[in-house]
Amino acid sequence: MGDQEAAVGERFAVVFPSEPAAGSLAVAVPESRVDELQRLERERTRRVWRVRGVVSDHVPLIGSIQDVLLRRPEHRFFLNVNPLSIYLHHGAHNAYFYDFVGDANGYLQYLEVRVETDLPSNAFLYARQPLNEMLDAMARTSPQMPLTLSRIELVSPLDGAILAYELVLPYSAGVRVGPLGGIWQWPQFAPYDAVFREAITSASPFYRLLCAFRVYEGVDWIRRWIREQCTALGVNERMPGDPVVDIQELRRIGFDDTFLVGIRTAADLFNRLRDLRNAIGHFLIEGDQGYSHTYLASGEAMLSYSFGSAVLLRYAAKAIDDLRRFCNAHLNNHLFRGSILPTVETRDRFIVRAP
Repeated sequence: MGDQEAAVGERFAVVFPSEPAAGSLAVAVPESRVDELQRLERERTRRVWRVRGVVSDHVPLIGSIQDVLLRRPEHRFFLNVNPLSIYLHHGAHNAYFYDFVGDANGYLQYLEVRVETDLPSNAFLYARQPLNEMLDAMARTSPQMPLTLSRIELVSPLDGAILAYELVLPYSAGVRVGPLGGIWQWPQFAPYDAVFREAITSASPFYRLLCAFRVYEGVDWIRRWIREQCTALGVNERMPGDPVVDIQELRRIGFDDTFLVGIRTAADLFNRLRDLRNAIGHFLIEGDQGYSHTYLASGEAMLSYSFGSAVLLRYAAKAIDDLRRFCNAHLNNHLFRGSILPTVETRDRFIVRAP
């Protein structure tokens, strides 16, 4: 974390959004600095903010906020000059200066840019694109190096310490297993489980949103399969419908009232966000004004896809889980009849065999 490490035992408050979802962007503030941040937000004094992008080969996804802040960045990038100040030029007067700062051994800790705005929250928004653009420019050089922003830090204008962090909120809940005999797996649901795991192990909101659509778009196929089984087995139970959306929850996640008009079910939500799916799925989209694309370096795009992917994954998972519970309750005894129950004593019968 450079020269402003989080203290061991420090507590953090998530100030945005009001109900963050693990795997999506959030702003965390040391509890001792919440009042300072709120005061600066209220003042709306236009000033130049120092914003740092901590660079690593991955984004930490598991642990507490403090765990991920104390984790050492991983990469193979060293500085001969420390700090190193360089520019990225887009032509004319469009250029940004960056300070590359390393530790005592020249190991890169962060890139710093300066952002002029009147709101601390906007400093995060506007800093992300130039920070990403520098990493994008570095990615095309040889040797190639997979670098990403593991988090962004906002420097306090009062004392130079870190005022707030924008990071992917980690999954903080843990699991303790056992005793446990085993887990039943429906082959028809297994592909959906695989896509869902792809989503939650990715820090990319763009890929997470694509995975959410892949899961939800397969719901109709699962419904048809369940309907066929019910007909063949004489099961007359009613299948669960499309999940109903919790509007208040969406507000707390960060969606405004204009977006929420007309949304009642998961299908409404997916249809409303389909433009995001098409934009990232096809890259170039032809419209009335010609071709356009989603710029992955943009702070606005990162935020939109972060919120969108979080809520779509939640409702895609619910749609599939509702149908899985239906199968467990009404089809399990029919379709798994005659199955052999594995035991520890007979485990040698149940090994992976090459075809």
